[in-house]
Amino acid sequence: MNQNKKSTIVLRVYLILTLLLATDCLLYYYKLISLRGYYSDVVLYWLWFLTNFVVIVIFWKKIMAKLLLGGIILAIILSILPLMMPFYAWILSTTSLGLRIDKNLNENYRAQIVSYSAMAPPWLEVIEKHGLFEKRILKSTDYQLMNDDLNIKIRTAKDIIFNHETDSTLTLTLFYGGPNKTITFNKNTGEVSSIKNN
Repeated sequence: MNQNKKSTIVLRVYLILTLLLATDCLLYYYKLISLRGYYSDVVLYWLWFLTNFVVIVIFWKKIMAKLLLGGIILAIILSILPLMMPFYAWILSTTSLGLRIDKNLNENYRAQIVSYSAMAPPWLEVIEKHGLFEKRILKSTDYQLMNDDLNIKIRTAKDIIFNHETDSTLTLTLFYGGPNKTITFNKNTGEVSSIKNN
């Protein structure tokens, strides 16, 4: 295979990965839909990010390759300048560093405790599985779950246990190893309906 053919294949792969990543980001931003599983989005991002450097090396003589490298370096520098907050968000959301717990609840749901900010505490998300894709249906923060025991926070949970489900509610237990917190969510609104310590 000649060099020109290899360059064309690499460019096509890069454009496909760019389109997939852009579609994934837009679907998540507007509809809370992403690829199934926590790591599928992470793998897609890092494949795209590393392919940038392959494209830069192969097309180094072109001005666009130099501009792409400059844009990547500038974006990283600009993310570090404002107290590194965007940089932390980038690292935490594109690696497993932002993931505290990832648990398959059953064939329909997955739950995770994540944090993508150095300033905000971790939060609980419940995700509904739809084949290759999944949709976040519930998100809950410490503020929503605080009741009489302020020491029981989402970040210190050791496990997430599926209790039961009705047409309009979903009940989970955050397991701490002693008192635990059972939360009932309204699936239509995403709000917490009731909290019980047990």
